[in-house]
Amino acid sequence: MAFASRRSGRAARLLLSLALIAAQQAAAQSALPDSFFEGRPAFSQPEQPGQPASCESVAAQLPDSVPRDSRVDMAIAGPVTLIQSDGTVWYVAVCSDPGVRVLCVTYGAGDLKLGDTAVLRGGYNRQNERHVMLDPCLASRE
Repeated sequence: MAFASRRSGRAARLLLSLALIAAQQAAAQSALPDSFFEGRPAFSQPEQPGQPASCESVAAQLPDSVPRDSRVDMAIAGPVTLIQSDGTVWYVAVCSDPGVRVLCVTYGAGDLKLGDTAVLRGGYNRQNERHVMLDPCLASRE
């Protein structure tokens, strides 16, 4: 009985430690000034809704960079061009060449199919001039 009690106490301390580390990391992120979001309605502070960009309008809104210690979210609506899973996560992409392609890394694609119009919302990370990754991300039907 004492062994089980010590074990559950250790598990509780470990969970508390992990929660504190996550809170410290979140607190260490710097907030972007409001001026960053001017002219970029698809972008928002973390976990806040942005107005989804279209495949045609997204390129004009993309910032060249975001400070490494900041998180900014982006929302986009467009036709699904890729749905793939590695068994753990799902990859859902919208928009097609020659424009900007946006890849969402998510834990589920629901009932989305190729060609469906989907809304992707998540943490913005620009990979290169024509590729954006949203991670973490949520994908849903428009």
